[in-house]
Amino acid sequence: MSINLFFVLILGLLLGMYGYFAPNYAAVHEIKEIPKIELIDFTLYEISHKGIDHILEGDKGKKFDEYYVITSAKFSDNTKNLFHTIQADTVDYRNDIIKLNGHVHYKRDDGLEFRSNEGTYNTKASLIDTRGSFVITQNKNRIDGNGLLYNTEAKTVSANQVHGSYQLK
Repeated sequence: MSINLFFVLILGLLLGMYGYFAPNYAAVHEIKEIPKIELIDFTLYEISHKGIDHILEGDKGKKFDEYYVITSAKFSDNTKNLFHTIQADTVDYRNDIIKLNGHVHYKRDDGLEFRSNEGTYNTKASLIDTRGSFVITQNKNRIDGNGLLYNTEAKTVSANQVHGSYQLK
């Protein structure tokens, strides 16, 4: 056996070993966002010089760099004229926008409530928006419809396919 053939076999063996044992870089490039904080059965209070501004409650919560993901969430706002809460099965809270999914329930101190299966609450603009069906109740009054846009500050509502019953005093 010649020395050249020996070195060619060694080179082939080394290249084969490199090909077989080379790292898989495809798995390394999958960067999954990792939560910075995880909470279970929690209540967070936002306090200012006026008192408690906001309360955020939930069963499980994850805080990422730019947003929160919460299950069985309840958000209470004490900065508006009337104290109000909004809750849902899952919540995605980013940039003052709360995306709500599953059993959405909004309740205000004066007795106004609305329910839907999904919705979005813009905390800065005081707007609640839902694409699907909804029910608004206050005392014995009831309104059903689709596509709700509710301004909690101006107390204005717009919706599609509305029908309801209103009790006059």
